[in-house]
Amino acid sequence: MVTTLDGYPMARKGQAGRALGWALVGSVVGGITGWIALVTFAPVLAKLALKLGSAEYAALAFFGLTIVVSLSGGMLVRGILCAFIGIAISIVGLDPTTGADRWTFGTINLFQGISILPALIGLFAIPEIVFAMAGPQMRVAGSSNLKGMLPPWSEIVSRKWQLLRSSVIGVGVGIVPALGGNIGSLLAYDQERRIDPEGKNYGKGEVGGVIASEAANNGVTGGALIPLLTVGIPGDSVTAMLIGGLMIHGLQPGPQLFASSSGVIYAVLAAFLLANLMMFFISIVGYRYVVRILNVPKHLLYPALLLTTVVGTYALNKQIFDVGVMLVLGVVGVIATLARFPVYPIVLGLVLGPILESEARRALLISGGDWSVFLSRPVSALLIGLAVVALFGPVVMKFLKRRTKVAESVS
Repeated sequence: MVTTLDGYPMARKGQAGRALGWALVGSVVGGITGWIALVTFAPVLAKLALKLGSAEYAALAFFGLTIVVSLSGGMLVRGILCAFIGIAISIVGLDPTTGADRWTFGTINLFQGISILPALIGLFAIPEIVFAMAGPQMRVAGSSNLKGMLPPWSEIVSRKWQLLRSSVIGVGVGIVPALGGNIGSLLAYDQERRIDPEGKNYGKGEVGGVIASEAANNGVTGGALIPLLTVGIPGDSVTAMLIGGLMIHGLQPGPQLFASSSGVIYAVLAAFLLANLMMFFISIVGYRYVVRILNVPKHLLYPALLLTTVVGTYALNKQIFDVGVMLVLGVVGVIATLARFPVYPIVLGLVLGPILESEARRALLISGGDWSVFLSRPVSALLIGLAVVALFGPVVMKFLKRRTKVAESVS
């Protein structure tokens, strides 16, 4: 989702190959950075991550919500409203603390809440398919030509710090259990938008947005393996499944795994590095064939994509209800787009809402209802401070610039 913020506008400009090339470079650099962190700093980073408590998790989620500034396209009030809509959708279901049902309307299918996949497909994919079917077919010039796909080495070197920063953000998010790649991509994109001199063009087809998203996304992979292998705690849903696979074979992830089954550790490290290298070469070869799907006439392509969304949503839980949720939220996404309300903040609220709610409530339970817990812990206070600055900083700066112009005109 984050990659398409700039990748799709680049494709509309005829730069689809360049966007894919930078996405590939960012993915490889992020993956290798995660591998280096896993090999060299795993025990230290894991210990640091375990010192974070619920207050820090909640503050990080709150800080992540400030990305709404980046995703609102200059419509901050509408963006904040859409983020709250996303959070409201995320709390449907049984209360994780008390077990009370919230906004279920007596429907048993809503007791487990609204699954994020149907919501994302409905809000993000359905409007794009509908508007693509209604508009002229976009042809990407030279889409099957590899020429110019990979950026020159000199350009990669010129963006080395951007690649490194985003990769490190991904690794940092990955080592914090239960956050995952979604938040890593969002945070990296937001930070690069603030740091990059071309940040004002993010969302309009700037290659830096593609780099930030992809480098962080793959950096998370290596970071998530760090708490898994060192202390036996999964960093995300994928590593949680990996724990199950290891335990099936009689292997207990954690410190003893290094002593008792060092060969398994080395095999995991080697496979991780090999996967990142193979990703590069497989993508180079497969690119010229996969993009030929764009040559399919849109009256055949888009209905097939719509059918795929239905099948994919149904396959999640084998429930027609999920398909209904996807279609209803698809209508919401279409209406929001027509009314010029940004859809991305709704998705942001969906992703971060559960983390913000559960961790904030857990922190308050531990502190006995004392709200100062979020400001008394240094990391939490820092993140909340940064969030406030990120939310209101642009508004204050705009106000000060306006006052300056008025003062200059008067003088």
